[in-house]
Parts: sequence; C-alpha cells; structure tokens
Amino acid sequence: MATLDRIIHCLEYLIHNHSSEIAVHPFDSVLSAMQLESSLFVRMRAHAPWAMSFDSGGQARLIVVAKGRGWFTQVGHPPVVVQEGDCLIIKQGIMGILGDAPDRVAVPCWQIADHVTGETVAFGGDGEACEFFSTLFTFDHAAGEPLSALLPNVVHVAMPESDAGRMLSILEHIGAEEAKASLGGTYVVGRLLDVLFIQAIRTWASSEGNMPGGWLAGLTHRQLAQTLHRIHADLAHPWTLEQLARDAGMSRSTFAALFKSVVGVPPLTYITTWRIYRAKLILAAGHSIAAAAEQTGYGSDIALSRAFKTATSVSPGQWRRERRTSGRNDPGPDRLATLGSTEV
Repeated sequence: MATLDRIIHCLEYLIHNHSSEIAVHPFDSVLSAMQLESSLFVRMRAHAPWAMSFDSGGQARLIVVAKGRGWFTQVGHPPVVVQEGDCLIIKQGIMGILGDAPDRVAVPCWQIADHVTGETVAFGGDGEACEFFSTLFTFDHAAGEPLSALLPNVVHVAMPESDAGRMLSILEHIGAEEAKASLGGTYVVGRLLDVLFIQAIRTWASSEGNMPGGWLAGLTHRQLAQTLHRIHADLAHPWTLEQLARDAGMSRSTFAALFKSVVGVPPLTYITTWRIYRAKLILAAGHSIAAAAEQTGYGSDIALSRAFKTATSVSPGQWRRERRTSGRNDPGPDRLATLGSTEV
C-alpha cells in the first residue's frame, strides 16, 4: 500500500495542495473541474479469433493493453495495431472495433461484459491471448471543453516500458479497490483514474509530432508561458493588447503575431474564450448570471449575456437550462470551439 499512498499523495499535491503564492496551473484546474469518474472497470482476456465492437455513447473509454496485441478500428478509419503497453483514450460517441485481426466479425461489448466490475472476463477462441483493461469514465463536459477540444477522437498512446508498468500497476489497484468495495474506495478509484488520464495525455503530448496547439502549446512556449499564466491567474482583469505585449517584452504587432501563430487565436479572443468557459463553470455551480459576470470581468449580466451568446449561440440562461435537461456528461449545449487551436 506504500506505493498507492505515494501515488495518492502526489496527485493530491498536483491538483489541490498549491500554496497561496503559486497560481493553480490551468491544466490542473481544468482536470480538477472535470470530476472524472469511473463507471465500469473490467479486465478482459481474449483468445483468437476474437473481436469486440463498442459505442461509448455519452461516456469516454480508456483501454490499456497488458499483454499481447490486437487491432483497433475506428469506424470510418483504417485499422491500427495496439500492443502491450499501448493505451487508447476514446471520446464519447465514437464507435470502434478491437480484435485480433481487422476483418473479424465483432460481438457487441455489452454482450461480453455487461455490468461487470473488478473481474476478469474471458472470451473468444483458443488461440493467442490478448489481455487488456477497459474502463468507462464520465466527466463534466463543460469543464472538460478546453482539453477535449485539443484531442483527437481517439488518442493512441504507445507507452515507454517504465510508464506502461506504472499504468498497469495503477489499473491493478483500481481493480482491487472496485472488487473489495473498501471504505473510501470510490474516492481512491477517482484519484487513480486521474493519474491514468494525466499520464496518458502527458505521454501522448510529449511524443514527437503530437504536441497539441492551442492553450497547451502556449503554456509550454518559452516566450508566452508567463503571459498565459498571468491571464489565467486573473481572467477578470481588464487586459489590453498593449499591457500583454509590454509584459512579454515585445511590440504589439510582434506579440499579437506570435500569440496567434502558437495559440491559434488572437490574445483578446483567447481571453474572452476562457472568460466564457469560467462563466459556464460558475453557472453550473448554481450561481447567478450576475455573479458569473462579476467574476469574469464583465461589468453586468447584460454584457456577459451578449458575449456568451456571441461565443455559444445561446444565452447563459438557455445554456444552463439545456445543461440541466441533458446532464453534466452530455456535451450537447457546449458549443464553444475557440478553446482549441482554430479561430471561429
């Protein structure tokens, strides 16, 4: 349990235990607000010939291959090989097939492992084995917009051996926690899922050619990182292009051109986008439109409503009503696209 305790302690430090002198990293704040929750966890042992089809619906899926290899096919895309140590993060609503060959007839996943948690499910024939962990997870889509907008529908991560070992160890811990239903088990599983998600995104982003653009690119850029941290530390501040350029030690034109080339949108568009994102979180927490306006730098609820509708095509009140109707895990009412690397 010492290893598990260290994992939990480190994660709590990364997400929650920042001193008052250190601003929370934007990535940390987004991840914390997402409230990742595992809804189904299962270890599967498939023997060739085998193939499993799935549609995650409103939930995302994490698959980690523990042994052997297989083929993953996203509907409408060519198949790719997945092997020991590989990880797949599959967005909600994506249909796919995982099997020992790309041309197998697939069995729906719900027929194989419906409502199974913390157990090993064996299926297929009597040929070569492939073992993998699969977990469905939910998260608040409004809170997850900034990260989700940067990721492809399927994130394929080829883990280095050392990282793969850690991932599998964490998955074993999750399985043990869910199987024995100990006190605090739900909390522990949630934190371990955070670790898995962070490690998968971190490894994928650091792989050659995968570093996403947008705000993550800005936060790792030598000349822009400090500026973005200042912006995120005080979104309500009446930022101007002149002030941002001066703080970065550049002329207005040089700063504006560099910012847009790296982040994908002009500086003030970026600030507006994140203000609307913050307003969504405030509204989702049950606060008034006036409170959201005050905390995001708008002088009145009218000003916020105008900016909100321009960005999302709906008013704050309508967005909140749609969210209540659809639920926090439904991305339907979240129409904001500028959190990614393209300007709209």
